[in-house]
Amino acid sequence: MKLRKSLALATAALVLAGAGGAARAASVDYVGFAWETGGLAVSQPGDQLSVATVVTQIDPLFEVNLGTHEATLYIDGLQSTGAAIDGMTGNTIISYSGGTIAIYADPSPDHDWGTYPANGTVPSTFTDGSLVFSGVFTSFTVIISPAGYGVYEGFIDGTGGSAVAGPCSNCAYTFSGTFGDPTGAQIPDGYDLQVDGSLEVENTVASEDVSWGSLKQLFNPNR
Repeated sequence: MKLRKSLALATAALVLAGAGGAARAASVDYVGFAWETGGLAVSQPGDQLSVATVVTQIDPLFEVNLGTHEATLYIDGLQSTGAAIDGMTGNTIISYSGGTIAIYADPSPDHDWGTYPANGTVPSTFTDGSLVFSGVFTSFTVIISPAGYGVYEGFIDGTGGSAVAGPCSNCAYTFSGTFGDPTGAQIPDGYDLQVDGSLEVENTVASEDVSWGSLKQLFNPNR
């Protein structure tokens, strides 16, 4: 499907643009669900976006063995600045401020999304265990196509956890991924999105400015 291909290309472009030529050091892959107070479709200033995921692949440099431990990634405190519609493409663009991210390793495979978060298992079963990585977002953006598909991407400053001094020194962290039309996904009640993506750890080099316009063109249905 052309739209799916465009979304995948957009995600790759966002990561490459943000890295500014950086060398990849390590990555963490995850799947899970996200929700926003008030609902993502009508994102209002001050609404809070949260994400609860389970890690499916983690670089050995993080020193977490998924054969013996469950790793979870949890995001909290992303505050919406409000949704805006791109008049050219019809895409909904939502930017966020604040927000924290953390990865935990736990010998008990107890993660449980439940329904209508926050609930009895979210965030508790996603924030137990040993802290592997923590960070704060310096930016975060969600782009939703008129068909309901989308991408998201953010940049992170690492602040703590056992892996901060491990994968690389003077690191840059990029969090990105894709989501499908919510009507076709297996999403528990109370969640807005099913997400699939990665946290990329990169050795920092000089950054470069990239125009949003060139990235938005990947979503143009008339391409």
